[in-house]
Amino acid sequence: MSKVVLRSGQVLPADLVVVGVGVQPNVELFEDMSLDLEDGILVDSFLQTAVPDVYAAGDVACYIDRMYDTRRRFEHWDNAVTQGSLAARNMLGEHEPFVHIPYFFSDVFDLSYEYWGETSRADHYVVRGNLLSGSFSVWWLSGDRLVAAFVMDRPEEERQVAQDWIENGHSLSADQLSDDKLPLQAAEIVVTASD
Repeated sequence: MSKVVLRSGQVLPADLVVVGVGVQPNVELFEDMSLDLEDGILVDSFLQTAVPDVYAAGDVACYIDRMYDTRRRFEHWDNAVTQGSLAARNMLGEHEPFVHIPYFFSDVFDLSYEYWGETSRADHYVVRGNLLSGSFSVWWLSGDRLVAAFVMDRPEEERQVAQDWIENGHSLSADQLSDDKLPLQAAEIVVTASD
């Protein structure tokens, strides 16, 4: 058995330690410019900075998330690719806001999982499958509206509906959603317009 020594000096036994770290945006290059800097480069919902015709995208862009009504940076290559494509289109004359569900995935050996959304506004969650088996999904809801989903080693159906249900404001039955014997589509009770 290994151990972990905390900053306080407390020693904890551990067989495995998982460390989650983020990144600090490297904005020193821009400190003497007219860009607004706060946890990255501040951009509007079109990814434009406070300087006309200057855009930012990727890990350094602190954008207005219209889906969750907050400002955020998101550190995943999917976000960087999606933002980069939109920023390029907007620089070429389009005027399209960045509306994208936060998403990440990882494949570690035979373990594969995906996550969509934002859990901060959820008031409860539902689990499908068995957490101990390694084949499960977690669905975070605010009232009956899906706001986030985590899917690991589950039927393809669960991956296919998660993003659509979050984006389109589907209302769900938590009891039916948690019943692994029911088809996932049975949990959908109403489709409401997104805010």
